[in-house]
Amino acid sequence: TDGNAWTESPARPAVEGRYFWYGDHNAPRWHPTQGGGAVYACSTSDFVHWRYEGIQLHYGNITDMVFGTEQNLTVLRPRVVHNAADDRYVMWMTIDGVDQPLGMAGVAVSDNPNGPFTFVRSFYPDGNMTYDQQVFLGADGEAYLGRTYYSDVHMLLPAPVMQPLWESVKNPDNSINFRLNYHRAFYLPDYDDYHDIYLQRWRKEDESWEVVCVDRQTGAERVVPRREYNDDGDTCNDPDEYKIIRGQGYPPVETRFQDSLHPNNSYWMPSSVPGVKAQPWGANYRDGICGIRLMDENFEGDDPDLPGRERFDRGNCSNIADNPLHAALPDKLIGLQTIVETRRAKFVAISRLTGDLLDTTGQLHSFEGHFEDDMQMITLLANAAALKMNWLRNDTALGTTYQPHLYSTFSMASDWSSRFQQYRAEHNDRAFYSLGCVLSGDCPVDYASQLTEGHV
Repeated sequence: TDGNAWTESPARPAVEGRYFWYGDHNAPRWHPTQGGGAVYACSTSDFVHWRYEGIQLHYGNITDMVFGTEQNLTVLRPRVVHNAADDRYVMWMTIDGVDQPLGMAGVAVSDNPNGPFTFVRSFYPDGNMTYDQQVFLGADGEAYLGRTYYSDVHMLLPAPVMQPLWESVKNPDNSINFRLNYHRAFYLPDYDDYHDIYLQRWRKEDESWEVVCVDRQTGAERVVPRREYNDDGDTCNDPDEYKIIRGQGYPPVETRFQDSLHPNNSYWMPSSVPGVKAQPWGANYRDGICGIRLMDENFEGDDPDLPGRERFDRGNCSNIADNPLHAALPDKLIGLQTIVETRRAKFVAISRLTGDLLDTTGQLHSFEGHFEDDMQMITLLANAAALKMNWLRNDTALGTTYQPHLYSTFSMASDWSSRFQQYRAEHNDRAFYSLGCVLSGDCPVDYASQLTEGHV
């Protein structure tokens, strides 16, 4: 009968030549003598005539020693083996609840094959839940526990990290700032020169045209339109008036200098993908020592030494070009290892038992598969004498039924979470002069150099 096992008694006068059949029997909880059920046994010497051996283990004596649940527990497929070392009988069984949520093992012992058996404990041998287990003696004289179990095999890949997409630098009105767009992509020294139009400033060509004639007696002013002259070909009427030039730009000459301190120039920041953590351009400008500067470089606007001043190229000593052109590259598989596929499979494990046959030793062999035609582990009994367990007997190393994760050839990068972050907590905390950069190599992020092919 499914779930029952034959056990041959040892050569003892009282039971010599008798075979014992142990079976689980469920009964209603209200039954006066079999409340909840029990493990029963009967014996025979000729398989024709049978003797009832009575209750071997009552379900009321079984407890959940793993989770401590108080549900009504039952026994499935009890197996009994004789331990010659202490001349005791050990029963292995599957213990479960009404809806079979547990699938744990239980062990009980008795001095006689016809019981009664004393419950010892419930547990998961080597951590496995199972409904099909068999205890037996191998040809090597050792006791083993064979069982099937299911386990999840997880396949992992590093999570993809999106690489930044390039965008044009925008003004607050969302129009493209072409000068700053170029400057923040390539760095142009002419866009970094505060005094680039000092000559035009001297000539007031940076101011809109405004020439005023002032009456010497009354102080009254009149604006003279551009290219308007009196009969003498002069702008003002001499000697009654004198001329004031407030601006000669028509249109005014504009500086090309891109001021990193102007809020409009730091309005736009890259934000194309979630992994990007950008800081304002003014902060990126100061990522290098040369970006921390007086914009006028200590020259007054009318300083006669302006023509001979030293010009600086700050393109290589700061992060002024913080939005360099770059290709749109695929996501990088460099993030946290993530389960992308799970395969549930059936496994067989053979574990050596301890000397008292009440536990596994940790020495085991596990492999994926199952018996042909979906046969149960009880079929091991029919071939137990022929089973060769030398591969386990001579191996003292501990095994495991844990199925390791399957990893790809891709691996997580140490900087996956911060590679595209221009700062950690405060602006410029990754600057070239910061402790993070000097001591730890956590230096400014330049998207062009951070973006690479492949998955490293």
